[in-house]
Amino acid sequence: MKNKLFFAAKTLIIPGILMLLFIYLRCKNEEKVPNTTEIVLPTGYENRYYEGMRYGLFVPPSYDSTRSYPLIISLHGSTDTTSWDLGWYHDPVQTTDPCFVLTPKSLVASNGWGNSWTAGFSADMKKTLEIADSLILKFSIDTNRLYIYGTSMGGYGVFSVLANQPGRFAGAFSICGGGNPATAKSVMETPLWIFHGSDDNVVPVSYSRDMYQAILNAGGKQVRYTEYPGVKHDAWTPAWKEPTLEWWLLAQKKGVQHGRPDTVENFKYEIMKNKQVELSWNPPADKTKPDNQIWYYKLFRNNELIAEINSTDSSYVDSNLISGTTYQYSMAAVNYFFELSKGASIISVMIP
Repeated sequence: MKNKLFFAAKTLIIPGILMLLFIYLRCKNEEKVPNTTEIVLPTGYENRYYEGMRYGLFVPPSYDSTRSYPLIISLHGSTDTTSWDLGWYHDPVQTTDPCFVLTPKSLVASNGWGNSWTAGFSADMKKTLEIADSLILKFSIDTNRLYIYGTSMGGYGVFSVLANQPGRFAGAFSICGGGNPATAKSVMETPLWIFHGSDDNVVPVSYSRDMYQAILNAGGKQVRYTEYPGVKHDAWTPAWKEPTLEWWLLAQKKGVQHGRPDTVENFKYEIMKNKQVELSWNPPADKTKPDNQIWYYKLFRNNELIAEINSTDSSYVDSNLISGTTYQYSMAAVNYFFELSKGASIISVMIP
């Protein structure tokens, strides 16, 4: 009888001890560590480790477990493991739409976050997604508002995630990265903004151009491509100056249907010196409609797209026109959800 009791106790206690040891080791992997960079980071940011990989976690200082928050994953470029003080950590974002930010650090140069030419995830990307899953369980995070973006090597990682987990993220953007055009049908399930410099001497601009074209060819509607003329690999410099970048990303939410914005108002022109025309307009008047949240304007001359203009601007100068020629201009507004205005505003201009 004693032997039976001893055996029963052993079969219950030993697995329990092993489980406690596993939990202890997992928690130890997650323990917080001091920030070791020279950059002073704001309240809410902490450096941590998970299975040997360092990562940064920003928790909104105003965190309230009774409300839901978006989570942003930021993937750095090759060897850039500095804990940068990101704009997400500050106002106006943290006042208007406070969010969690996960910044994993990969020590694997060039391919640390994987790519969409290779099936599955790299080791560090796998860890990153596991960390994200653990945060969703621990905090009040809105799974309809998960976002991911990356630069260079991180841009490759973005396309890897979108190809392997289509539709998981509500929005994404890639700066001077690249993806496999063969994965376009999976990638296009996520609203996406792609940036690249035309003269990139590190990552060929064709890696972004071809991906964008493949998405369009596959029928994708929720993609925008911005190429910066004359810019080399540092496309992040002009990309982060885009006035709508943060707000566009945070506006994306899974499971929400959107309509088309209203047409721009008061579209007019003024003929200037040196064969120039200044075009001006007003955004749709009804600001109470969510669909009138304008992201940018598309300007066409004689049915050819000549400019994409930020919603923060309300005028544009067209140059090098030909005397005695009539030009037809049309303008369409695009809201944050890739929807084009219900109608285009059209004017004709005769250059004297």
